[in-house]
Amino acid sequence: MSGIVPYEGFPTRFACGNDDIADIAFALFNNSVITKEVVNECGLKPIGMVQVHHANGVATQPVYIVNISLPNKVEFYHVRVTEGTLKGCDVLVGMDIICAGDFAVTNKDGKTTFSYRYPSIERIDFVKQRLPGSPINKPFPVKKIGRNNPCQCGSGKKYKKCCGT
Repeated sequence: MSGIVPYEGFPTRFACGNDDIADIAFALFNNSVITKEVVNECGLKPIGMVQVHHANGVATQPVYIVNISLPNKVEFYHVRVTEGTLKGCDVLVGMDIICAGDFAVTNKDGKTTFSYRYPSIERIDFVKQRLPGSPINKPFPVKKIGRNNPCQCGSGKKYKKCCGT
């Protein structure tokens, strides 16, 4: 069961859509982020403030100490998180947690898999694991678009009258 609880250990969880990974985002941010909704639901009290640099500029945000439980039952204790505005998720797992273990994104037969394990048990290097003599980058198959097919941009026009001109 994924969730977040205050550092003191109160058993409060945030809504996580039956452990659906879509409610927890993994991103290349230095530290993990939680929303105001999580702060309110868990009754968290800030331990301080931090200056945060993001796409919209700079902001001063509250910082909290929490325990985080991921959907795969990996738990982290005494994690420093920053309050922030997130779209489509309640928690953004940052590099502070990702770098503690092994994180991989793979796509086999059109199925993408996000995998995470803690603690790290081996070094994963896809470049070194490739077959000898195989190209590093295999050409990505491109589907030919017919001139009379609908345009892939979603305009509803034929390709030849839209992006194919």
